[in-house]
Amino acid sequence: MKHALRTLLIGLLFSLMLSSCSSLSDLVRSQVEGLPSWVYSPQTRSDQVAFVGQGSAAVAYNARLLAYEDILKQISEYVGEDVRSAYYRELTTTNAIADLKLTISSEHERTEGRLQNHVYLLARLDAGLLAGKRTSVYNEILKRDADIEELLKQADRSYRANDDTTTIRLYLEAAILAAQGPVNVKKHELPYLLEKAQTFISSLQLSLRDADPSKATVSVYVRRKSRLLSPKVLKASVTATFQARNSLGRSYTDFLQFNTAGDGFFSFVPYNQGLHKSGEVIFSLDFTDLRNRISSALDAQAIAPILAAMDECRIEFPYSIASPVAGRMVAAQIQAFNQQGALLPQGSALQSFSEELALDGIAVQQVSLGSVELEEQLAQLQTMYPQGALALLGTVGVLSTQQIQEKQVVVVSGRVRIHDLENQSVLYDTAEVEAVASGATLLEAREEAFRRFGSMASYLVRDFLFKR
Repeated sequence: MKHALRTLLIGLLFSLMLSSCSSLSDLVRSQVEGLPSWVYSPQTRSDQVAFVGQGSAAVAYNARLLAYEDILKQISEYVGEDVRSAYYRELTTTNAIADLKLTISSEHERTEGRLQNHVYLLARLDAGLLAGKRTSVYNEILKRDADIEELLKQADRSYRANDDTTTIRLYLEAAILAAQGPVNVKKHELPYLLEKAQTFISSLQLSLRDADPSKATVSVYVRRKSRLLSPKVLKASVTATFQARNSLGRSYTDFLQFNTAGDGFFSFVPYNQGLHKSGEVIFSLDFTDLRNRISSALDAQAIAPILAAMDECRIEFPYSIASPVAGRMVAAQIQAFNQQGALLPQGSALQSFSEELALDGIAVQQVSLGSVELEEQLAQLQTMYPQGALALLGTVGVLSTQQIQEKQVVVVSGRVRIHDLENQSVLYDTAEVEAVASGATLLEAREEAFRRFGSMASYLVRDFLFKR
């Protein structure tokens, strides 16, 4: 018993000696360096915690800011959360942080020559509030871990149900959570989650079956490369992008949205009658919402591989559609009339009509028939083409003109019919088509209105000619 007591007393004495030596060394060091003793050995009450911030810079003000940053860094390390963005402005402008009852109780400045200024700041904080901050941070970590784990469980269920795109979304949602603060579990860390999401994305591939380039129809399949489970991917959103022309002959990029639903594929049929008759359809997995979400929430460099993998989830389908009338003789005339009903020389209506059809491989021979009577026109055409032909005959006239401010506005109306000269039948009628245009002069506005009419009529006729 006496031996144990003696050992304990010797241990306590040795600890006191070490403590005294430490304090003494700090005091000697501060004296040698010409610094206050609190720089190395700050004294506080039992209900306080002290941090000493140090900053060095050529300008004293910048050195002071660095000292503030040093204090915030130490607080962040103490509580386990980066508090710099939350408290930097308050600390640097008020010399205090109300949430932690932080005050700068002492400060010291010294200069080395003309090039370096050193600033030391002693910050005292409420120990209870700081401990509470540390506890709340730890609780947030636990909750973050639990939330991420739940997302990963859902992702696993989605993957087993062949819903890979939902799996990817859940992993990226988990990554966004991981980026908001520290976690305790390795598989919950941001790099791991992003790598897993990229793996799932890279395993996806699109394939084409039952393709008919002459009709631009195809079945599009989404598959996963993994052989462990069924390869088909369900509920995947796919965008089909292609070039088309509107009724005024202007090209634009159109797109359609599809979903693989419960079959893992869908059938593409070009319902847009303005589809370029030769080109390609690009099918790509639609990650638009996810791209926007992670781009606004995560570091650009970190997600660059993810975005690159998304870009790879696509396939091109080249096509070339030929009209059933390709190779047949096609004659066209569109007679234009002014507002008084007088026949005008053939001009922009027939020209734009023919040019639009030619873009899709339908060669049109423009004719000029003397008569305005349909029966006489058909008889003349039968004489011109005894072997038969398609005759695209139309009329267009000026409905109204008016001046709006400094512009002349013209409205025209007309129609085009498709006649089969061989069996003397009408195959198609556009019905009445109206076109409006403006110009600096009446003639300019009228010619533009005729041109638009020709383009619009061609749009309707072209749809019929490619469906025969």
